[in-house]
Amino acid sequence: MKICRFTLKADSAATPRLGVVTDDGVHDVTQVTEALPPLRWPLPLGDQLIANLVELRPRMADLAKSEPAIPLDTVNLLSPVANPAKFVCGAGNWKHMGAPFGMIGFMGKVVTALAGPSQGLQIRWPDRTTVHEPELAFVIGRTIDCPVRADEALSYVAGYACAFDTTLKPEREDWAFCKSFDTYGTIGPWLVTADEIPNPSELGYRFWIDDDLRGERSFADLTGSPAEMIAFASTQMTLYPGDIFMSGAADVGPVLPGETMTIEIPRVGRMSVEATISEHARSKPWGA
Repeated sequence: MKICRFTLKADSAATPRLGVVTDDGVHDVTQVTEALPPLRWPLPLGDQLIANLVELRPRMADLAKSEPAIPLDTVNLLSPVANPAKFVCGAGNWKHMGAPFGMIGFMGKVVTALAGPSQGLQIRWPDRTTVHEPELAFVIGRTIDCPVRADEALSYVAGYACAFDTTLKPEREDWAFCKSFDTYGTIGPWLVTADEIPNPSELGYRFWIDDDLRGERSFADLTGSPAEMIAFASTQMTLYPGDIFMSGAADVGPVLPGETMTIEIPRVGRMSVEATISEHARSKPWGA
């Protein structure tokens, strides 16, 4: 199943809707969210929909059959995950980089960096270099509060998406700071549920800037597979439904305002993100 969050282009200020994507388009299944348990303060960490996805999926499938299809070109696609507790980003974990898996650990970004493809990449510091990092995203489906083995880790995954772990090229700043600009954590165009992808290491990607192919990789070349990344992270931190892992980048280079980044992962999807200068851009940030 392909699950998305969207608004209609004709009414982009509307409340986001929940959709199931088929070959015909997007089917609005927002009605199922009425079955989510009520929440009171203090709110639990994680994404409520992802935490209840297993129970909701049969009703979502039924609604998708009865609700009319909305053409994809008439909707704005948002991040398929609304409320992740955190990003967990792979670091230096491709075989050609030479570092043993786990030696560097992980990087992170704040959750306000989260964006969907329709929001674009909004560059706030245009006089500095922003770099693209095309990656695979995998989303935790249920809480992991103790170490798990790699051979069981994928059973905790809700689904997979395309991702851009965009980063301001550091000069003297911390990596987490450079990864945490608004819209620098793009995932989409939808979430493909884990039952459709038994082994994510069999996937690969192609990546373009505009029409120029810039990279083509297999995720089998990660030094730490998605399962190993989850297992390693579980020794350090509690993982919550909706937490977003990013696989780590092999193709890193500048992206400029006016350019469009596109990543395609077979069986997951194709996501294009246009880079623009943010309306909040500063030409001389503090400390520059």
